[in-house]
Amino acid sequence: MDKEIIKEYHSIIKNKISQSRIESAMGNIEKLLLNFPNDEYGYYYKGVCEFALNNHKEAIKAYLKAIKLNPAFAKAYFNLGACYYDYNDYDNALINIAKAMILFSKLKQLDLKERCVKTIKLIEAERQRKC
Repeated sequence: MDKEIIKEYHSIIKNKISQSRIESAMGNIEKLLLNFPNDEYGYYYKGVCEFALNNHKEAIKAYLKAIKLNPAFAKAYFNLGACYYDYNDYDNALINIAKAMILFSKLKQLDLKERCVKTIKLIEAERQRKC
Protein backbone atom coordinates (compact mmCIF):
# COMPACT_ATOMS: atom_id res chain seq x y z
CA MET A 1 0.00 0.00 0.00
CA ASP A 2 2.77 2.48 0.94
CA LYS A 3 4.61 1.72 -2.30
CA GLU A 4 1.50 2.60 -4.28
CA ILE A 5 1.05 5.87 -2.38
CA ILE A 6 4.71 6.78 -2.88
CA LYS A 7 4.47 5.92 -6.58
CA GLU A 8 1.43 8.18 -6.92
CA TYR A 9 3.26 11.04 -5.18
CA HIS A 10 6.21 10.57 -7.55
CA SER A 11 3.93 10.64 -10.58
CA ILE A 12 2.20 13.83 -9.45
CA ILE A 13 5.51 15.53 -8.60
CA LYS A 14 7.17 14.57 -11.90
CA ASN A 15 4.14 15.83 -13.81
CA LYS A 16 4.19 19.18 -12.01
CA ILE A 17 7.94 19.58 -12.52
CA SER A 18 7.57 18.83 -16.23
CA GLN A 19 4.92 21.56 -16.41
CA SER A 20 7.21 24.00 -14.53
CA ARG A 21 4.77 24.08 -11.62
CA ILE A 22 7.67 24.06 -9.19
CA GLU A 23 6.00 25.69 -6.18
CA SER A 24 3.09 23.28 -6.44
CA ALA A 25 5.48 20.33 -6.75
CA MET A 26 7.29 21.53 -3.61
CA GLY A 27 4.01 21.30 -1.68
CA ASN A 28 3.62 17.68 -2.76
CA ILE A 29 7.25 16.96 -1.92
CA GLU A 30 6.78 18.35 1.59
CA LYS A 31 3.77 16.07 2.12
CA LEU A 32 5.64 13.08 0.68
CA LEU A 33 8.66 13.60 2.93
CA LEU A 34 6.47 14.24 5.97
CA ASN A 35 4.81 10.85 5.48
CA PHE A 36 7.81 8.99 4.01
CA PRO A 37 11.00 10.65 5.33
CA ASN A 38 13.26 7.94 3.89
CA ASP A 39 12.10 8.29 0.30
CA GLU A 40 15.23 9.11 -1.67
CA TYR A 41 13.22 10.24 -4.69
CA GLY A 42 11.43 12.79 -2.55
CA TYR A 43 14.79 14.38 -1.77
CA TYR A 44 15.87 14.04 -5.39
CA TYR A 45 12.76 15.90 -6.59
CA LYS A 46 13.28 18.47 -3.86
CA GLY A 47 16.78 19.02 -5.26
CA VAL A 48 15.37 19.42 -8.77
CA CYS A 49 12.87 22.01 -7.56
CA GLU A 50 15.34 23.91 -5.39
CA PHE A 51 17.75 24.06 -8.32
CA ALA A 52 14.97 25.37 -10.58
CA LEU A 53 14.28 28.07 -7.97
CA ASN A 54 18.02 28.97 -7.87
CA ASN A 55 18.28 27.73 -4.29
CA HIS A 56 21.47 25.82 -5.02
CA LYS A 57 22.53 25.35 -1.38
CA GLU A 58 19.19 23.74 -0.62
CA ALA A 59 19.44 21.65 -3.78
CA ILE A 60 22.86 20.39 -2.68
CA LYS A 61 21.46 19.43 0.74
CA ALA A 62 18.57 17.58 -0.88
CA TYR A 63 20.79 15.65 -3.31
CA LEU A 64 23.18 14.73 -0.49
CA LYS A 65 20.25 13.38 1.53
CA ALA A 66 19.02 11.38 -1.48
CA ILE A 67 22.51 9.93 -1.92
CA LYS A 68 22.77 9.14 1.79
CA LEU A 69 19.54 7.16 1.51
CA ASN A 70 20.66 5.49 -1.75
CA PRO A 71 24.42 5.58 -2.39
CA ALA A 72 23.85 4.18 -5.90
CA PHE A 73 21.56 7.05 -6.99
CA ALA A 74 23.28 8.02 -10.24
CA LYS A 75 20.90 10.84 -11.21
CA ALA A 76 21.35 12.48 -7.81
CA TYR A 77 25.15 12.40 -8.24
CA PHE A 78 24.83 13.97 -11.69
CA ASN A 79 22.55 16.76 -10.49
CA LEU A 80 24.74 17.33 -7.42
CA GLY A 81 27.66 17.79 -9.80
CA ALA A 82 25.62 20.34 -11.77
CA CYS A 83 24.99 22.32 -8.57
CA TYR A 84 28.68 22.38 -7.76
CA TYR A 85 29.41 23.44 -11.33
CA ASP A 86 27.10 26.43 -10.91
CA TYR A 87 29.20 27.42 -7.88
CA ASN A 88 32.37 27.10 -10.00
CA ASP A 89 33.42 24.24 -7.71
CA TYR A 90 34.81 22.23 -10.59
CA ASP A 91 36.53 19.61 -8.42
CA ASN A 92 33.31 18.57 -6.65
CA ALA A 93 31.39 18.83 -9.91
CA LEU A 94 33.82 16.44 -11.61
CA ILE A 95 33.90 14.02 -8.66
CA ASN A 96 30.12 13.69 -8.54
CA ILE A 97 29.57 13.48 -12.27
CA ALA A 98 32.31 10.84 -12.48
CA LYS A 99 30.47 8.85 -9.77
CA ALA A 100 27.28 9.17 -11.81
CA MET A 101 29.13 7.99 -14.93
CA ILE A 102 30.35 4.85 -13.15
CA LEU A 103 26.89 4.10 -11.78
CA PHE A 104 25.19 4.67 -15.14
CA SER A 105 27.74 2.34 -16.71
CA LYS A 106 26.96 -0.37 -14.13
CA LEU A 107 23.26 0.11 -14.82
CA LYS A 108 23.91 -0.24 -18.57
CA GLN A 109 22.38 3.21 -19.14
CA LEU A 110 24.90 4.05 -21.80
CA ASP A 111 23.17 7.19 -23.07
CA LEU A 112 23.36 8.72 -19.59
CA LYS A 113 26.93 7.50 -19.18
CA GLU A 114 27.82 9.28 -22.43
CA ARG A 115 26.09 12.44 -21.19
CA CYS A 116 28.38 12.30 -18.15
CA VAL A 117 31.45 11.89 -20.36
CA LYS A 118 30.47 14.96 -22.41
CA THR A 119 29.72 16.98 -19.29
CA ILE A 120 33.07 16.06 -17.74
CA LYS A 121 34.85 17.21 -20.90
CA LEU A 122 32.96 20.52 -20.83
CA ILE A 123 33.78 21.12 -17.17
CA GLU A 124 37.44 20.27 -17.68
CA ALA A 125 37.61 22.67 -20.62
CA GLU A 126 35.91 25.41 -18.59
CA ARG A 127 38.31 24.83 -15.69
CA GLN A 128 41.29 25.13 -18.07
CA ARG A 129 39.98 28.42 -19.47
CA LYS A 130 39.59 29.90 -15.99
CA CYS A 131 43.07 28.87 -14.81
